Amino acid sequence: MTSSKRVSVWTGARIHLGFYGLCTHGDLRLGGVGLSVDGVGYKITVEASNTVTVEGCQADRALGYVSKAARAFGVEGLRVKLHECIPPHVGLGSTTQLILALYASAAILAGYSVEEAAIEAVKRSRRESFSGVGKGAFVYGGLVIDTGVRRGSAGALPAAYARVPEHWRVVAILPETEWRIEEEEERGVIMRIVEEKGGQDLCCKAYSALMRMVLPGIAFNDFDLFARGVEELDRITGEYFGDAQGGLYCCKESEETARLLSRLGARGVGQSSWGPLVYGFYEDESKARKALEEAKRIIPGSWTVYMLRPRNVGARISVS
Repeated sequence: MTSSKRVSVWTGARIHLGFYGLCTHGDLRLGGVGLSVDGVGYKITVEASNTVTVEGCQADRALGYVSKAARAFGVEGLRVKLHECIPPHVGLGSTTQLILALYASAAILAGYSVEEAAIEAVKRSRRESFSGVGKGAFVYGGLVIDTGVRRGSAGALPAAYARVPEHWRVVAILPETEWRIEEEEERGVIMRIVEEKGGQDLCCKAYSALMRMVLPGIAFNDFDLFARGVEELDRITGEYFGDAQGGLYCCKESEETARLLSRLGARGVGQSSWGPLVYGFYEDESKARKALEEAKRIIPGSWTVYMLRPRNVGARISVS
């Protein structure tokens, strides 16, 4: 006998603004900062079933995670339909949002409440999901600061979050490029660099950018202060990982995109995670809309442009 419940989950995405913890502190390494955004996300529906079946966008990619989610919560099977998807491995945090949407659905079908499901999903997917920023985006939304990774642990956890002024906007451009770095590869590269590299000076500068610009900028609704801090944090992170990606950006297409957004008046321009997605902030919708239309006119037709909004809530989960 299977449950007749249908769980629907709508997530946002996240852009990764950089790392504040570019030095080891005790057994803690790293420490990331990111922003939950609307404008792209996952929309899935899940029902209990006797078997595991997946259809829709990214069905092949999701299949393994669906099986793990079912096992984690003792559900015999899951019938999953993916209606909308985040492009994978481009800097929008698709892996964590997909995993947590599936695990939260399985939790509800196993008897957890909607309120409990997101937290339980984070607990049980620790080995699958590395990003504390992505976990915070799923549970809380807003600007998320994660813990960093404890030596010997499976990944970071969200440590703090803040509401972001909702009239701010992000224009993000995904250039066409062959550059991609996948989850397991990313973990290996990051941890190897952190083990090999010092970086106390960069670490102090990154802390300062976060604590003296990014967070006060949000608290005071001071867009200029926030944007300066974001740009500094991204620059420092790019410098730290520059040897791995060949410079401040992953590839020439992303570097060109960053220059374009700057010319179009964006502030706080940076590369999300390993890219190739590049973002820039605007103080209001009208400025962002104007830049969006101009970017579409200039860039190749195969590139993608997003208008993203701060998302100050976690994933929306409903049961019918």
